[in-house]
Amino acid sequence: MPPIASDALVLRSYKLGETSKVVVLLTRERGKVRAVAKGARGARPRYQSALEPLSEVRVSLYGRQGAELYRLGGCELIRSAFLTGSRELETTLSFSYFAELLDAFSPDGAADDATYRLGLATIHAAEEGVAPRVLARYLEAWLLKLHGLYPSLDRCSSCGATLPEGAREYHYPAHGFVCAQCGLTASGPTLSANARAFLARIFRLAPSALTERDEPAGLGSFHQQLVERHLERDLPSLRMLNDLTRENAS
Repeated sequence: MPPIASDALVLRSYKLGETSKVVVLLTRERGKVRAVAKGARGARPRYQSALEPLSEVRVSLYGRQGAELYRLGGCELIRSAFLTGSRELETTLSFSYFAELLDAFSPDGAADDATYRLGLATIHAAEEGVAPRVLARYLEAWLLKLHGLYPSLDRCSSCGATLPEGAREYHYPAHGFVCAQCGLTASGPTLSANARAFLARIFRLAPSALTERDEPAGLGSFHQQLVERHLERDLPSLRMLNDLTRENAS
């Protein structure tokens, strides 16, 4: 059977036997797949640094379409995220979070070019020096939007009326922002006018064009609630990133 050739992002890997790994790849051609990388561990690892998380690679995969586990043949490193991710602890943890987010939102075996391009754009923006916290909000917002989970910033989720300028009041039962005319008491967070303007930039610009050094207060916790509600679990890498943020603030 001829190999499947595809560009891919490495999401994670784990040990298999004495010298191999199972690597989880977000491929452009087949979506998220798992493949056995024989000889990836040991004194002379076959794939060197190509299997580091968020490395951009070109792979050859062997196995029938839809297989639960492929065999990894060639793996050419196109771009390594290792040097960018090793700059400082916040960047390293942010990269772990980016990989975990992409993994969590990518179904097995379903090609999704928009998510693949989003991942690439986020990594390239980090290489260009865009702040990790800003990129975390960008990636969260777009993954939620691409999966139909981000509430409208312009329309009331209860009555459909156009929302006025200013802050946004979230209502959990309505799964979105509501207007004062509906008479609903907002049960969720309030996003400031600054947060709304920041989100408008996120949904309009490439991540490399974002110049902010930090995200508006409250936006990260709001995204975290939306992500955890969808996944029905939290993400360990985000817990570590939040712990670091609290330590730096104290």
